[in-house]
Amino acid sequence: MKAYAKLKEYFGATTLSLFVTMVLVFLLMYALNGRKYVDPYNIGSMSYQLPIIGFLAVGMMFTMLTGGINLAIVSNANFNGLVIWIVLSRLTGDKMKEAGIGQVAIAIAAGFLVSVVIGVFHGVMVAWLRIPALLVTLGTMTLIIGINEAVTRGYTISGFPASLTNIGNGRVAGAPIPIMLFVASCAAAYCLLRHTRFGFSLYMMGANETAAKFSGVNIMRTTIIQYVISSLFASMTSLIMIGQLNSIKANFYESYVLVAVLACFLGGVDPNGGFGSLSAVIIATVILQLISSGLNLLRMDPFMITAMWGGIVILLIFGRALLATVRRKFSRGRAG
Repeated sequence: MKAYAKLKEYFGATTLSLFVTMVLVFLLMYALNGRKYVDPYNIGSMSYQLPIIGFLAVGMMFTMLTGGINLAIVSNANFNGLVIWIVLSRLTGDKMKEAGIGQVAIAIAAGFLVSVVIGVFHGVMVAWLRIPALLVTLGTMTLIIGINEAVTRGYTISGFPASLTNIGNGRVAGAPIPIMLFVASCAAAYCLLRHTRFGFSLYMMGANETAAKFSGVNIMRTTIIQYVISSLFASMTSLIMIGQLNSIKANFYESYVLVAVLACFLGGVDPNGGFGSLSAVIIATVILQLISSGLNLLRMDPFMITAMWGGIVILLIFGRALLATVRRKFSRGRAG
């Protein structure tokens, strides 16, 4: 018990409880699937799939820390892939498979630049015009999906060069590149959140925006930066998607908006802002990947899996609301 108390104090109650949950989920999925769950092929498959959920979840977390949200994060990722395809097509004369490293780098930079513009737009609309993030990102999501559909005509576009697809399915020294990128991105995100003025401002805005403003926090700049970072995580997701699927489409991974929100909820991010641990969100992402892989091995209907994610979100919201109500009544009872 003393050891548990020390771990709880060091890592935090939420992170530690999620780690225990992760172990239990792994054991449950192993019991249901047997040795095929720990088969090297399945473990490798999970290591390539995890960064997609992870990048989206961390990108979503940045917006939720101030009580916002980014419903356009998946459509942004698909649009990023579309921009890369358009730029490569123009640079190579429709011979994308022959594209050089320099041409691929230019296309990737163009995709990231578009994501920055989307992030700035979100930040300005939310911070300057005071439009709720839910409405702003919902509108952007619908607009981007429409553009994606219009350009691709609903078809799947493939034929990307190996130098680009290797980002999403390659290895370096035996380690999957997507996992390496995810770890590096999370390390950078941790430094931003815990060791910079921007990170402090983000948490402060989520806890009390008025107090943050009077404390000298630049609300406009901080909001724009947080939505730009969220969009850049969408771009990283896009690179992994292109590599694993060797194609783009208007609506790849559409249901993952819900999964990203769920990872944040499960990781203890307060939807009203001010509270949230990156480590807890990462562990929550791993839990969701363990469940997803286990259910896929059990051949569960993908549509039922999506419905299950929605049900879990509803249960989490209900559970938190009920717990908050009980705590308030308990506090009043003690005060009386």
